[in-house]
Amino acid sequence: MVRIEDISNMVEDNLDDFQRDSDRFKGMKLLIDFQPLDLTVNSPDIEFPKPKFKKRQIISKFIKPDPNKKSLF
Repeated sequence: MVRIEDISNMVEDNLDDFQRDSDRFKGMKLLIDFQPLDLTVNSPDIEFPKPKFKKRQIISKFIKPDPNKKSLF
């Protein structure tokens, strides 16, 4: 079994360590200088040519077969 006194001592030791660590790094902000990042995007000028359309398809007209005219088709 774990005694309550042991747990409270462990918690106090951890809190003391936490306080010492927080005091240890207080002056570090002044040593490191952060510059804002330049996030502008310079896109190249792209010129697209005019689209080339397909040739128009020509449809032939249907001619009714003439019964008087003899042909193969």
